[in-house]
Amino acid sequence: MQKFLRSISPSMAAALVVAALIFVADLMLPLGWVVWLPYVALVVAPLWLPGRPSPVVLAAISTFFIIVALVFDYLYTPTDVSLSVGIFNRSLGIAVLWAITALVVRQQRIEQERESLILQLQDALANIKTLRGLLPFCLSCKKIRESNGYWSRIEAYVAKHSLAEFTPGLCPECEEYLRSQLPDEQTVSR
Repeated sequence: MQKFLRSISPSMAAALVVAALIFVADLMLPLGWVVWLPYVALVVAPLWLPGRPSPVVLAAISTFFIIVALVFDYLYTPTDVSLSVGIFNRSLGIAVLWAITALVVRQQRIEQERESLILQLQDALANIKTLRGLLPFCLSCKKIRESNGYWSRIEAYVAKHSLAEFTPGLCPECEEYLRSQLPDEQTVSR
């Protein structure tokens, strides 16, 4: 039992205490009153509470309290309200409570997905390094002029300003040209 009590978050414990207080107030009110309405506020509370207690658990506990209060009111509290009015009132309350619980759960999922997407976008932005704008380069040697006025080899410039890496190789035209320039005993390999 102690292990179970330690596993309950502080926000869930606070929500359970509030549910118990609503239950006590429910027992003091007449059978026909809309006594289930505070339970709706309790189920909506996880949208703002820091520990995010489960709205489904809160709705289940609230449903239990609503039914127990109905039985207690009918059996132990003399009233001039018919049982059918009390059952209708509580049934309507339970239906509204679960409909709102479904909406709260949906909203929590949407918020979690949004937070996940924000984290993914932040990671992607941190990893993106792109070249933009005009690149002034020398027509002869193909070096690029940087913003500070220095000239850098194209490989060094691109490696510095992007995530691209260069791997050297020869195109077929250059390979053919270089083969023609070498003596017959030497060959060029890719």
